[in-house]
Amino acid sequence: TVSVLYCVCAMLKLKKTVDDIWPIANKKVLVRVDFNVPIKGGVIRSDLRIRAAVPTIRRIVENGGICILMSHLGRPKGVKYADVMASEDYRRRHLQTWALEAGTGKTTFFAFLSGSEKKAVLAKSTLADKAVSLSEAENSGKTHLFSQLPEAEKAQLLEEHVHRLQQETQFPQLRQYGGFEEELSLKPVAKKLEEIMGQPVHFAEDCLDAEASVKKLRPGDILVLENVRFYSDESSKKESDRRVMAEKLASYADYFVSDAFGTAHRDSATMTGLAKVMGHGAAGYLMAREITYFTKVLGEPVRPMVAIVGGAKVSDKIKLLENMLERIDKLVIGGAMAYTFLKAQGKEIGKSFCEAGQSFTDKYGETVDIVQLAKNLLAKAKERGVEVFLPIDHVCHTACEATDKPLTTEDANVPADYMALDIGPKTVKLYEEAVGSCKTCIWNGPMGVFEIPPYHTGTFAIARLMATQTKASGMLSIIGGGDSASAAEKSGHDVNMSHVSTGGGASLELLEGKELPGIAVLDDK
Repeated sequence: TVSVLYCVCAMLKLKKTVDDIWPIANKKVLVRVDFNVPIKGGVIRSDLRIRAAVPTIRRIVENGGICILMSHLGRPKGVKYADVMASEDYRRRHLQTWALEAGTGKTTFFAFLSGSEKKAVLAKSTLADKAVSLSEAENSGKTHLFSQLPEAEKAQLLEEHVHRLQQETQFPQLRQYGGFEEELSLKPVAKKLEEIMGQPVHFAEDCLDAEASVKKLRPGDILVLENVRFYSDESSKKESDRRVMAEKLASYADYFVSDAFGTAHRDSATMTGLAKVMGHGAAGYLMAREITYFTKVLGEPVRPMVAIVGGAKVSDKIKLLENMLERIDKLVIGGAMAYTFLKAQGKEIGKSFCEAGQSFTDKYGETVDIVQLAKNLLAKAKERGVEVFLPIDHVCHTACEATDKPLTTEDANVPADYMALDIGPKTVKLYEEAVGSCKTCIWNGPMGVFEIPPYHTGTFAIARLMATQTKASGMLSIIGGGDSASAAEKSGHDVNMSHVSTGGGASLELLEGKELPGIAVLDDK
């Protein structure tokens, strides 16, 4: 495992960066960023990921380059690009037929319409009452009924229909075919970026129909493309679908830069397909920074090193835990997953979340009870000389909800009618002593339900501890993205960390020793 981790890090250190792209003046640079920010009602709750991409953007525009940004936001349903193109072709053929015939051949034109379009036209006619009983299926009599209308009425109905078609083609094709989802639009992100950059930021409402917007760009301009996941091709399991999308996007630019560490574990059109299609790919400053810091942790870290691991499930973090046992001197466990470990030690955990009775399939295909898995991990840690720290007291309540009077236990046992929702003050002190003597610290996962006061205390204490040690003794402190990064930002201590990762899933997979496809595809130096 150690050799696998070391090889991954050695490879990551050799990637080309945005500084290796030259000359950049008058060149269009397609940059994959991670603008997957928390947003509700068009209001961005945290602009951390947007600000993280600014250095790369500035590098491009201040040197006369044209910066074209693309990102995903959330998990929209998406539409397939080929389906949109087929529908667009169908629509344009009708408009062309109408133009060529100058409005004549009305019944013939009507016959080319879809069943739903025919129903819509007839619903506005003088024979609407007879059209109600006709289905949208073929050969149900809609065209025959239309042929009975006066020529003047046919002309008026079809003119209105064609006018509607022409109006629709003035809007992004995504809106016409159901791919657009207002709440997942990147338009508010583009506005926020404009505010941060202090210069105009253009916006293309369809990432695969942006040729006109791209042609208008001048050196120093910035363009944000609409959510790439509005097209299902972005995350399609078929490489052919991903390639079609990548080829379309590649036509916009001269260079490709990846600055989206948060999605580096995804094999998608924009993360891996573009580099393959364009024949090159460089890391942005954010990506390079992520690689640098994770290499320090996974390569040859300054000892002693501690891993602080929290979150809900042991099953979600088992690969990380097993791999990190090869690298660390101390392991601090918190969050809901701690109660599975305490259960394994025979402690009373009350109504606390626990994976008892659930199973996990290991890398050998064997099914293991998760409590037994926790026991095995503790045994493995002891065998390797890794000191493990678990909660010795808890902050509890009868339900996972806010309260003015939470119960703080005297020891590691949780009363029968209570659930533990945060680590207690004794545990905080224990963890401070454990972490205080270390030179390297990586944190992945909160200590409790930090989103609900008063259960944020333990998590914020860890953030304060790491920040203090970093400032006072130069400890290398890395937060592995996700909820930990959100908690650190919320606590106000994120600014004093060595590095706060922008990638939750990506950092988790990297800590598990996996190669990230979005990084592997980039050019080596």
